[in-house]
Amino acid sequence: MKFILFDSILERHLGESLKRALESLGHQAVFTDLILHGHSMIYKQADIDFMWKKVKDICDEKADMFISFRPMNLTTEMLEYIGKRMKTAIWLSDDPVLYKTCYSQVVNHYDVLLHCGYKEVMDFYEANNHPKGFNFPFWTDHVAFPSVYNPLHSDYEIAFLGNMNGQVRRKRYMELASLPFTKKVFGLIDSDPLAMHGGFINEAYLHTKRVTEVLSKAKVGVSIPQFFTEYNGLDYDYPELAGLGYFQFPSRVIQYAASGLPIAAVGDERMKEVYPEIFVGNSITELEPYIKQICEDYDFALSESAKILTRFRKNYSALSRAMMLIDLVENLDKLQSQTTQERAILFTKYKAQYN
Repeated sequence: MKFILFDSILERHLGESLKRALESLGHQAVFTDLILHGHSMIYKQADIDFMWKKVKDICDEKADMFISFRPMNLTTEMLEYIGKRMKTAIWLSDDPVLYKTCYSQVVNHYDVLLHCGYKEVMDFYEANNHPKGFNFPFWTDHVAFPSVYNPLHSDYEIAFLGNMNGQVRRKRYMELASLPFTKKVFGLIDSDPLAMHGGFINEAYLHTKRVTEVLSKAKVGVSIPQFFTEYNGLDYDYPELAGLGYFQFPSRVIQYAASGLPIAAVGDERMKEVYPEIFVGNSITELEPYIKQICEDYDFALSESAKILTRFRKNYSALSRAMMLIDLVENLDKLQSQTTQERAILFTKYKAQYN
């Protein structure tokens, strides 16, 4: 089969690793890389003309599936043009936050919806008469993020990848600060009164080496997700958003996992259900005993790291996602007939084997 991986979010390792995985399984893959920035639907005529050229050029490739990684850059007319030539899929990396500003306008023009959300998010789409989709969480591989866990050579106990600036993310700073461990935050922040900032890794959008370096110096990766209640009053907000919960798997969680870090995350059973090796607490304070044990018990830390890695390779690697895409091309109707809950955890059925 042949796959077109069209456009990219800033984390280019997603398209790059998926291309490697598809090719390792004997298929062809074309990855265009990032074409055009933006979080809202394109409307300037110059941008539309530019994207039309990219669409027509890529459609010269005879492919089985076209996957859009930045759907705000494709108009419905473009999607109709592509859909006459191959199956189309949309990966909703900011699901469901961009529903109002982008996703709702285009999802009905795709054959396959690849969500980043659990059953409740998918139920919301189907209640609004959108096609039946599949949960397709973030992924990567060990080319982008090698396993580097070595707690004996750590410089700090906690690493946090992600931003802590603005209305949605600012409160994370004080939440993380409440944990009695040494910690470093790698991302954008508004202020740093407690000297936790490790810097903003700008080059991470181009390559991942620097991210690997900072993760290799930590004993545990911590994740505090964005809860959708925090979007109240912003342009992205809509009546149902707050009730849809939180981002199930922020990309940092998968980067921690690929790197071999034990993970402590704020979340609930919807996270634990599909990644049971992650320690999940309902609040930041519930993470403290687990982190303490990781920091004080070397053998326990190594055991937790091994469990995280095993699950990553089976269910969160690019190879696992590639296996699912191949099945979707071959058996779409059958897979879409499953219940929402079955489609929310379907990705866990594709167990990649690593030598």
